[in-house]
Amino acid sequence: MIMNTRQLQAFHATVLTGSFTKAGERLYISQPSISRLVKDLETATGLQLFSKKKGRMVPTPEGLKFYEEVARIFDGIDHLEEFANYLKKERKGLLRIATTPALATNILPQIIKRFNGIHPDVSIELTVRGVEVLMQSLPAQKYDLAITNTMLNTPDIIEEKFVEVAFICAIPENHSLAQKKIITPEDLRQVNLLNVEEEGGLSWTQHTNMFKRYGIDAHSTYSTQRSLSAYGMVAAGLCIALLEPFNATLWENQGVAIRPFRPHIRYSYSTYYPANQIRTQLSREFAATARAFIREAPLPQ
Repeated sequence: MIMNTRQLQAFHATVLTGSFTKAGERLYISQPSISRLVKDLETATGLQLFSKKKGRMVPTPEGLKFYEEVARIFDGIDHLEEFANYLKKERKGLLRIATTPALATNILPQIIKRFNGIHPDVSIELTVRGVEVLMQSLPAQKYDLAITNTMLNTPDIIEEKFVEVAFICAIPENHSLAQKKIITPEDLRQVNLLNVEEEGGLSWTQHTNMFKRYGIDAHSTYSTQRSLSAYGMVAAGLCIALLEPFNATLWENQGVAIRPFRPHIRYSYSTYYPANQIRTQLSREFAATARAFIREAPLPQ
């Protein structure tokens, strides 16, 4: 006798529910049918898969080991069903994008709007995560592309440069430094300067190098790892900060004065793709739209 799918389903359901009756309810077939299918499976395998204890069908040691393999098969089927649904959406037009909070708040929605004007039928899933989580999830093909801070490249991802930006100086609007047109390192010696914390392998080396180069021992009462929180702390009058420019325009006239900082503190941002996945045409076109947008809409620097 050869095993068949129905027998495996009956066995799987019996392990999960502990009885033939409940397994039958789960599969919408009768209790005798479940019992017969399990017995046929035992005959086909030559194994005793269950023993009855206190009214429950309890897997034998061999049955438990067999169940582990059967569970892998059903997990694989579940994955295939999910993947089939994804392919249906992709056929209609689905693009899965991942990015960080700093990029997701202002710039990415504008890029998505432009892209949607060209591709009105495409659905877009925008996932927002920290840099470390993005880089760990991308090889697993959870996203079609990710746009984030440039990180150390690894064999399981493909990097494409997106943009290099100069960070700006965010100042409480009633602070004396807001009267200056350009902020320099000398201006930071006597101020409460926000410490932007490292996060998940992302380090702000240009900040550190600048402080060392000019001999600045920054006084930092406050720190955070998120630029949006940093802008909010500046707006509250707590500190001054050297921050990414993507969200600067959102905070102007909201308690924050935005000023260029010289010499430039520059950081790069990149688009990443899973190396083990063929890049879709939609992901290519979105990346091209993003590069065009950033060229045509200069950031405050």
